[in-house]
Amino acid sequence: MLRSAAHAEPLGLYLHIPFCLDRCTYCSFATTRDRSLQPETTARLLHQVRAWGAALERPAVDTLYLGGGTPSLLSAAELADLTAALREAFDLSPLTEATFEANPGTVDLPWLRQARDLGWDRVSLGVQALDDVLLARLGRIHGAAQALEALDLAERAGFRRRSADLMVGIPGQSLSKVLGDARTLAATGLDHLSIYLLDLDKACPLRAEIDAGRLALPSEDEVADVFEALQTELPRLGLAPYEISNYALPGGESIHNTRYWERRPYLGLGPSAASQMGDFRWTETSVIPAWTGGRGEVELQELDPAEALAELPLLGLRLHRGVDWAALRTRADALNLRPLTDGWEARLRALVEQELVLWEGDWVRLTARGMLMSNGILQMFV
Repeated sequence: MLRSAAHAEPLGLYLHIPFCLDRCTYCSFATTRDRSLQPETTARLLHQVRAWGAALERPAVDTLYLGGGTPSLLSAAELADLTAALREAFDLSPLTEATFEANPGTVDLPWLRQARDLGWDRVSLGVQALDDVLLARLGRIHGAAQALEALDLAERAGFRRRSADLMVGIPGQSLSKVLGDARTLAATGLDHLSIYLLDLDKACPLRAEIDAGRLALPSEDEVADVFEALQTELPRLGLAPYEISNYALPGGESIHNTRYWERRPYLGLGPSAASQMGDFRWTETSVIPAWTGGRGEVELQELDPAEALAELPLLGLRLHRGVDWAALRTRADALNLRPLTDGWEARLRALVEQELVLWEGDWVRLTARGMLMSNGILQMFV
């Protein structure tokens, strides 16, 4: 069943590299500073690449993504071995994008040039802010100057596709500073900018500092003001919105990440990596030593038709272009779920007068104001 789903259309392939030099104060991802685990974890990842390629009979892959953690901590030899294994195990002839994440404090020109020579064509740099005080508060290992240098090094290495992350909601961060950072990053010529809200819903050192009253988060109104200002400013800088939190020059959109919002199939390898094919979704164990040793339970979920259908507008309305509602109705009819889509449609049309939703023919999308209030709107599909 998975094999046929893997050959229905090209897959996206995500590989999780869980190593970091240090752990950020806000991080709750599956990462470790124990670099002694890196050789055996990389070996296990190579084994998984080959095993899945064989099990799925070398399916086509059109997007690759190395995430983490810090993929730029892979040695040149490890990156070369991993790239060679991917080319052997999967059909990469339709490949349109190969991205890796990098920490600005871990890259140099020779490593970036080798990555480019190996066929990786897009780099996503975790900049977060261009303020050394805020970066230290986040536990980042780089400074503002190093972040800008990393973007320059990537360009010199031949990466025409460069993305940066900018974080909003950091304690002590002002609206003017966020806008200034956005302007500075846009001036580097990057083609993509991701805006992330600082998320402290899980235990982490920064959450403890806030709970103890030593630091204070900006208010919800202040954060909303920042996002609203960025909605206006980033298009002026040439970076148009294509998803709630992502902006790009024309053609600079993340093809790999867009597949998640379009609910297209993907395979994730590595600790905590998630996969989705057909009606099945599963997540690898997040316990790194257990994953490396081939232990740990995989969380497997089979979605029922109604759950799968609901994910199309839940994810699709995050995109600036919205959802083809006529196609959604057709799919619902085939599944005998038309009352479900009719109910959603009635609720969405009721939001038009509040200027939260816009209908354009068969398509529905959130307005700029609707994007700011998306969490509440999208709850109808959960």
